[in-house]
Amino acid sequence: MPSAAPEQRSPMLAQLMTELDRIEPRTRVAVSGLPESKFREMPPEGGWSIAQTFEHLCVANLSYLDGPLPAAIEKARARGRSDKTWRPSLTGGWLTNLLIEGAKPVSAPKPYRVAEPRPNVVDAFLVTVERVRAAIAQVDGYDLGVGFASPVTPLIRLNIGDALRILVVHSHRHLAQIERTRRAVGM
Repeated sequence: MPSAAPEQRSPMLAQLMTELDRIEPRTRVAVSGLPESKFREMPPEGGWSIAQTFEHLCVANLSYLDGPLPAAIEKARARGRSDKTWRPSLTGGWLTNLLIEGAKPVSAPKPYRVAEPRPNVVDAFLVTVERVRAAIAQVDGYDLGVGFASPVTPLIRLNIGDALRILVVHSHRHLAQIERTRRAVGM
């Protein structure tokens, strides 16, 4: 659903919101008319089924949304409004580039590897997308540089802006994978 929120204060968040607005329509097209058998079929060249890819997105998104991101946003809001220009952390910039659509394939971290998708996995994924939208609205105008440990390992430090970019970029990367898988399974 397109954003009806007021204009973003942060240019980076405004760009993310535009990219976020493309996710639901792209998702709906990717699964439109897809029979359950093809939704769960593994691609001939290997990799996850479409259903498993959506499950991976749910698991990854929720690791941030139910993990460290809300506390970091609260910390930023507690500090008060900020006009501070956001900059990606070294690790956050690297991860975003690694996960951007069209970048070479990488193995998912162990906590994000999936087998059996949850019921209504597409709808569950879209709920996480709306939660990302809500997080963007909640933190806009506050310091996006507030840091926290990655939900994958405490050895990786990210900031709020990094996390939001990663969630959006990662979603588009896997929607491209879902589109390729759909073609590979003959749909």
